[in-house]
Amino acid sequence: TYAALMNALDISKKNKSKIKIVVNGAGASAMACTNLLLKSGVKKNNIIMLDSKGVINKKRKNLNKWKLFYASNTSAKNLNEVIKDADVFLGLSSAGVLSKENVRNMSSKPIIFACANPDPEITPEEIEEVRSDAIVATGRSDYPNQVNNLLGFPYIFRGALDVRAKTINEEMKLSAVKAIANLARERVPDEVAAAMGGERPVYGKNYIIPSTFDPRLINVISVAVA
Repeated sequence: TYAALMNALDISKKNKSKIKIVVNGAGASAMACTNLLLKSGVKKNNIIMLDSKGVINKKRKNLNKWKLFYASNTSAKNLNEVIKDADVFLGLSSAGVLSKENVRNMSSKPIIFACANPDPEITPEEIEEVRSDAIVATGRSDYPNQVNNLLGFPYIFRGALDVRAKTINEEMKLSAVKAIANLARERVPDEVAAAMGGERPVYGKNYIIPSTFDPRLINVISVAVA
């Protein structure tokens, strides 16, 4: 997720220290992704997180320690309120929660990662109906920009096993991020183009992260992690 975001920010010319991020979802995957964003330099005050009950703010009671850490100083209660002028929507929640009206209200060149599977928070087709400047990713293989943990897991473990690591630390994760992001900026080899139906993707809004078919991943990521 962060590798894709790194490239999306590069393409859209947005500064990660200034972007407003809305994270819809507060489960293990949402927390892990958001924690890594903080490690990368995204400011905590620029992140608003929501769970099934709405915005996680400091006025809510009975929040667990993980949600309390991300509680915002805002009186906003729902997605409709916080999505206005947001640069990034990161969805790790449920199908259909992001509306076309929400997308209209985001900033210029919005970055929308609708990663709920199998049905995303909003479909790329719906986004295209209202915005032509958005960079969109999903967790699915039948759309461009598949943001899915299968891109990293096998190769991160390969690198860890190669050096007999006893833990997966933040430095290893960030090294994997940079390796994945940089690979998307290189020329796609013939075998990957063939696996993707013959089209050779080029770094840009419809290709911000490598294909899961890319055979270079095992070497690039595992070496970086090791």
